[in-house]
Amino acid sequence: MTVEVTISGGVLRGLDGDVLAFRGVPYATAERFEAAQIVPAWDGVRPAVEPSPAPVQVISDDAPVPGMTVDAVGDDCLTAEIRTPSLDGSRPVLVWIPGGAYKTGGNALATYDMSRLAAEGDLLTVALNYRLGICGFLAADGVPSNLGLRDLITALAWIRHEIGAFGGDPDRVVVMGESAGAGAIAHLLAVPGIDQLFSGAIIASGAPGATLTADAASTVAGAVFAAANSESTDELRSLSVDELLDVQTAADAELLATVGMMPFHPWVDGDVLPLAPLEAARRGQLAEVPIVIGTTNQEMELFRDAVPELPAEFAAAWLGPKVAAATGTEPSEEQVRAGLGAAGDLVEAIADTDLHLPAVLLADAHALAGNRTWRYRFDWQAPTIGAAHAVDLPFHFGTLDVDGWRDFVAGDEAADRLSARMRAAWAAFCHTREPTCDPLGRWPRHNATDRPTVRLGAEITVDHDPDGDRRRAWLGED
Repeated sequence: MTVEVTISGGVLRGLDGDVLAFRGVPYATAERFEAAQIVPAWDGVRPAVEPSPAPVQVISDDAPVPGMTVDAVGDDCLTAEIRTPSLDGSRPVLVWIPGGAYKTGGNALATYDMSRLAAEGDLLTVALNYRLGICGFLAADGVPSNLGLRDLITALAWIRHEIGAFGGDPDRVVVMGESAGAGAIAHLLAVPGIDQLFSGAIIASGAPGATLTADAASTVAGAVFAAANSESTDELRSLSVDELLDVQTAADAELLATVGMMPFHPWVDGDVLPLAPLEAARRGQLAEVPIVIGTTNQEMELFRDAVPELPAEFAAAWLGPKVAAATGTEPSEEQVRAGLGAAGDLVEAIADTDLHLPAVLLADAHALAGNRTWRYRFDWQAPTIGAAHAVDLPFHFGTLDVDGWRDFVAGDEAADRLSARMRAAWAAFCHTREPTCDPLGRWPRHNATDRPTVRLGAEITVDHDPDGDRRRAWLGED
């Protein structure tokens, strides 16, 4: 069965099932390396029953967790996947921004199917695509800066204007993302005036401290043009998708030793992004919206085999700039060595400096500025990798039974219960701007003194300042 809805551009035909689904809905259109534009109006009825291509990326079956391989990619990717219980009413809107190191991912993956969230929580859900890699984050003359972030801003403006037709409330929009999607949200929080487009955020395993400087972004662009044997974005525009991805792959390899593993990344451009998120937080200049922010307990276990073994002095030299990015001050070598010792090994130290420490510092600053803030830690133990990065993904959506996730995480009745409680918490946050779930009821708000943290595992409990000894070591506190 199908269902139709009329928006500014014309009539869309979606699918009528357990919830109404409108798939591959274009929120904008854009030529490569150009700003997104309003989609021209169309005549007749436009089908919205199939997903669009994912953003331009290398398609690979080698993802370390299930369900992360997209089917097709293309430049025409600026679309939304929409689920709603009904076109009537005015319900809260939950917007999902996928992760993937700003290089991979897409809004139509089965893992991200938000139908259960929509049905159970009486929510309108939207999953977004935005441009990735070279297409989204090339800092070059003639290319608008941070196109990937600009795409998301355009999408949120489209949601504000159009979502009422789908049964959504434009004044109750919560953005949620994981990994790079959460990092994108952290950067959006630093965009002036962004609180006109959403009123709450859930940040899952993001890296708010990983922001490129303008100089680093320029270094990335230099590597891209060197790999393309060109100095012109016009030539990059003319490349096929496969040729462009060959350039990106070559630039990636060249930049690993200087810029790092995620060179295509939001950068401080003095325009859309005047400050890095943690600097904006320290200045009390993040969007004044309630946030829930959390990490998995053992983030970097997913990447343990990729982390080199380094002597302590080299490890400390590598970690120092990460601590500086998180704290805004240059740490001493003794301080970094103390943090490394408290973490136990380099893998855990990277988890601290890239994810755990920035998350707690962002939460501290946001709460100290007078904003409602909550923290959680995801503790479910998957076989061999524990509570690693991305293990939480199917728990957010109730999709443990797709793409082999149940076996991957050893999902049993306790996993189903945890997933249901997490979904309840996110739905409550969308409705009331306060996360609530059994058996806790209302989650305790974060403060920078005792730092209550909700631990999401086989049981849900509250801990105060978990791993505080490691945090104090990194900060050089007694």
